[in-house]
Amino acid sequence: MNRRQFSRLLASSPLLLSALAQAQEGPATTLIVPYPPGGNTDYVARIASDSLRRTLGLAVVVKNQAGAGGTIATDALIRSRNDGSTLMVGSIGQVSLVRFLFNVRYDPLKDLVPVANIASNPLVLTVPSASRFHNLAQLIEYGRANPRALTVAHGGEGSMSHMSVLVFLKRAGIEATLIGYRGGAPALLDTMGGTTDLYSANISEILPYKDSGRIRFLGVSSRQPVPQLPGVPAIADTISGHEIETWNGLFAPPGTPAEVVDRLADAVQIMLRDPDVLRKFDASGSQPCVGEAKEKFARRIRDDIALWTPLVSLIGVKPAN
Repeated sequence: MNRRQFSRLLASSPLLLSALAQAQEGPATTLIVPYPPGGNTDYVARIASDSLRRTLGLAVVVKNQAGAGGTIATDALIRSRNDGSTLMVGSIGQVSLVRFLFNVRYDPLKDLVPVANIASNPLVLTVPSASRFHNLAQLIEYGRANPRALTVAHGGEGSMSHMSVLVFLKRAGIEATLIGYRGGAPALLDTMGGTTDLYSANISEILPYKDSGRIRFLGVSSRQPVPQLPGVPAIADTISGHEIETWNGLFAPPGTPAEVVDRLADAVQIMLRDPDVLRKFDASGSQPCVGEAKEKFARRIRDDIALWTPLVSLIGVKPAN
């Protein structure tokens, strides 16, 4: 979007003009990230924070608040002032999947305000470059023949790296030893270093390393192969029907006024049409979720819950105390 197009867009949106005027005089907006720096959610949040600064004139401070599968950060958001001064870039884990994983005090369908979805991503089954496994068939054959011999990293209870690999292992008939980390970045680093055998990575986490010689990709969780990883097959080619994706979206506290939600949702749509942002998403393997705001975003959350209900039953996950 060039400067002239941006000016026209602002001129056609009184809410955005009002937001600009208010934000220039107000305090910094805190953008909570439920995971440590370096993972996919953090990456999306930092793109969003930069875009909100430019679009609304906001002073945005990113605050990484990891722990308990993202529920600590979500609790903090829910307790925040509902004037738009605190927001969160959340993921499917602490929103759609939380009821299956934790005994939490909040109901994501009632206590969070979905502003707009930002981007969705497939996951990639990743092994160290020195791994004996060169394809999924080899991994599955070994895993079935050697129960619990495979060590599998994940980014924490309830993260998509955790849930997606549980579904894969169950469908593949593999018993493995799972090792949890505080976020995707340390899980990926240990996998690249050979400490663990397997990691179900968000595509944005692994693309910066695809030419490093440190990792190998066995399959993607989308129905079709992804252009950023030519030659890497879909897991569904080996395990029929296997398709999982994750997403990151913007949330506000309960009771946030509709006009605040509206102007934030408008700002996200501007972001998702910005050529610079689109280049960053393409480089990370992310798919922009244009137009998926407010009720449409809420519908996705409800659809996720319906989709994951039988999957959670399949893998036998119970809420942690």
